[in-house]
Amino acid sequence: MAALKELPARQREALVLRHWLGLREAEIAEAMGISAGAVKSHTSRGMAALTRELEERR
Repeated sequence: MAALKELPARQREALVLRHWLGLREAEIAEAMGISAGAVKSHTSRGMAALTRELEERR
């Protein structure tokens, strides 16, 4: 959770909606008021940053 809190808000929001709530891209886009492409970008960048952060904490 601490690593997740380090992410920018939009990346964190996209990841939570996708992986914790199980929403599809279109649902996330609607909930966040952004395009599906932006959802993909936020999710991808968020996962990369989260992975780096967790690797550093090992």
